[in-house]
Amino acid sequence: MPTFKAPALKTLSAQIFSAAGATAGDAEVVADALVEANLAGIDSHGIIRIPEYVGWMEEKLVTSGARMRIVRESDSFAVIDGGWGFGQVVGREAMEIAIKKAAQAGVGTVAVSQCCHIGRVGEYPLMAANKGMAAVMFVNTHGGGKLVAPWGGKERRLSANPISVAIPRKTDVPIVVDISTSAIAEGKVRGMLNRKVPVPPGNIIDADGNPTTDAAKFYGPPPGALLPFGGHKGFALGLVTDILAGAISGGGCSRKDANRVGNTFLAFVIDIDRLRGEEPFYEDVEQLIEYVKSSALAPGSSGIMTPGDPETSAKERRLGEGIPVDDETWRQIADVGRKYGVTVPR
Repeated sequence: MPTFKAPALKTLSAQIFSAAGATAGDAEVVADALVEANLAGIDSHGIIRIPEYVGWMEEKLVTSGARMRIVRESDSFAVIDGGWGFGQVVGREAMEIAIKKAAQAGVGTVAVSQCCHIGRVGEYPLMAANKGMAAVMFVNTHGGGKLVAPWGGKERRLSANPISVAIPRKTDVPIVVDISTSAIAEGKVRGMLNRKVPVPPGNIIDADGNPTTDAAKFYGPPPGALLPFGGHKGFALGLVTDILAGAISGGGCSRKDANRVGNTFLAFVIDIDRLRGEEPFYEDVEQLIEYVKSSALAPGSSGIMTPGDPETSAKERRLGEGIPVDDETWRQIADVGRKYGVTVPR
């Protein structure tokens, strides 16, 4: 399993996207976002996506250089058409709009459709938290990208429909929740398929609805499905996320006739200082964290972490040691690179 430093991976990724037809600006943004996901330990949304993204470019499902269009807006909200641009480009620009509106009105809301895959969802609320604001984001896949069986069913009906929340802290890294409403992210299953390792029990079913740990049975044919996390609770969250992201943005909810994979999302950004005052807010947050971490540890526990701590630790480690890439993923990236005349190190 080769290991690479982040700057080298960002350069290589941008070169591949540029060679495949992306504008220089888009290539740099997407490459940065993918490698930042790897640095955070979220390999399912990192450079493993390069072959998939290039394939979408070849099918004309991504419009590089697209400029998003504001369909309607007020001081506190904007409804945005992403023009089927790269998701990371649209996502970052849309969140900047939400942050500016929150600074102006106290709360800023954006509803976005016609947007390609945005990658690691936690990146976008984190943008707000890094500016002292809180953010909540709901994401679906434009009605396509169906992967998850409903509670009690065996056929794919919902996407992974992630939810992310970011909360700033005064003297520490932000709290970041970034979860799919499925028991496991599809990208993680793909990584396990590439590494030829079993999927942990309770995450996927085969085409007959039987539990399986074989990633190949998820992909089929015939395809299996992801399970919702936490049974009926995860299913409920996945369902309402599909509605909040798809029905409000106008991008649509999961449905039989939708096959194009993209993301729609609804994001709220809250200017904490204007609504509450940042100092009392930070006092409440730190009191809570201190109280939670004061719990006696359970047997075998090495400590209590807050959401976002594992990603911060992974980034510190991988910045120093490098990012490991499994052999199959690297082979696929190398194949795409050679196709477009980009030299990929062995």
